[in-house]
Amino acid sequence: MLANKKIDQTFLNKNNYFIFLFVFSLITLSSAYILEFFFSYPPCKLCIYQRIPYFLIIILSLFSFVKEPKKILIFFSILLLASSILISGFHSLVERKLIDYDIGCTTTHGEFENVEELRNFLESVPITKCDEILFSILGLSLANLNLIISFGFIILSIFVLKNYEKNY
Repeated sequence: MLANKKIDQTFLNKNNYFIFLFVFSLITLSSAYILEFFFSYPPCKLCIYQRIPYFLIIILSLFSFVKEPKKILIFFSILLLASSILISGFHSLVERKLIDYDIGCTTTHGEFENVEELRNFLESVPITKCDEILFSILGLSLANLNLIISFGFIILSIFVLKNYEKNY
């Protein structure tokens, strides 16, 4: 029991927490760019928005490496992970066609009065639609996976925050 507590204290301390978040965010962004550039899965608008919290988490983690990690940095990481949950949750709902999103981001379209309106519409439409799942793992889209992973990291963050004073 004592050895198990010692492992928890050394692995889940405030310094390792930010290393873990940094590595996780780097792997997440690298995976997204590898899928995009090497396997030709272009991102939709919402996919690009989902990357923003990870860029900010990387910056936050780098800041924690320079300065002693404070409790406020963990709160900021929770806020960024919560924003990731909101974006990926919304994207998941759009993918499952439970919510309609921007006409330029879905496969729905309106009526066009003339060819010029159609041409303008087609020029403004991104190649990848937000409501189409191009890549999935075990039936889960990348937005679904991002939602699950971000939720798991919020639980980890709350655990680290709860034990911040007690063990460190």
